[in-house]
Amino acid sequence: MKTIRKAVACLALAMAATVGFASTANAATINPTPWTLRTPGLFEDSNFPSALTTSLIAPDKNPIGANDWACKPTTAHPEPVILIHGTWENAYDNWNGLSPILKAQGYCVFALNYGNSTGVRGINATADMIASANEIATYVKKVQASTGAKTVALVGHSQGGVQARYVANLLLPKGLVSKVIALAPTSHGTTLSGITKLADAIGVKKFGFAVLTAVKMPSAVQQATPTAPFYVNVNGKGETIPGIDYIVIATKYDEISTPYANAFIKAGTGATVDNITIQNVCAIDLSEHLSLSYSKNAAQIVLNKLDPAHPHAIRCYPQAPLTGGTGLL
Repeated sequence: MKTIRKAVACLALAMAATVGFASTANAATINPTPWTLRTPGLFEDSNFPSALTTSLIAPDKNPIGANDWACKPTTAHPEPVILIHGTWENAYDNWNGLSPILKAQGYCVFALNYGNSTGVRGINATADMIASANEIATYVKKVQASTGAKTVALVGHSQGGVQARYVANLLLPKGLVSKVIALAPTSHGTTLSGITKLADAIGVKKFGFAVLTAVKMPSAVQQATPTAPFYVNVNGKGETIPGIDYIVIATKYDEISTPYANAFIKAGTGATVDNITIQNVCAIDLSEHLSLSYSKNAAQIVLNKLDPAHPHAIRCYPQAPLTGGTGLL
């Protein structure tokens, strides 16, 4: 009977038009009509495996809608959105789902490739994390100069999520970043589903770290070491700074940024933090780490947070792990 009730509940969720979402907004201000999300083209790379395959052939390919350097922000969307990918990823395979959605809504969208320390094209964010942060900060300043925007919004996934917070808090001029939106960020490091703890228990962690260092992938070591200088810098004196809105979107099915609740951060004086578990917004979203940036539910949250004065109700879409994407299926 319990199984039947659970199945009925899931079916009801799938058929429901919307679920309410606005943890920091007055419910009366929410537009009851959900966002109309752009529908990908028939052969478009609208999930992570598909985009990854393309990026193996074209590792420097821009996500759809991103890096139009002639784009000028509008009155409706005055902030350019800068997308920051995760470890071992690239701009295309991480953001080819969200970027075209944001562009279709009228945003100027930018996405960089950063932190390539191995020389293998397309496998990025492997370098020392502090060095990568400085590279990202330079890119953000370039976007600001090109667009003439007074403020920008940073959206990061995995390492990119904690990098967004690092550059906003520590490297960029105060007031330049208004919002940091992090999807499954490694905010306090990761255990990789307990692999690092197991390696430590059986005495092979140092060897594994030595191998990663030898192949020029220090960021993997640093994210498994919460006491690394990068994390001391970004977390040691408080996790936020005044004047920035921080949003963290995590998934309880995360297999890489673990434990998944370690993604969440605490608000300090003058900052706001909204920690969101995607399954609390849509219970039938089964996105894990890699597919979260392709979740249509996460995309709607991002749209609400980018324009908090005009939030919409969230339509709850079922999302499959790994293969889930922004397409119709």
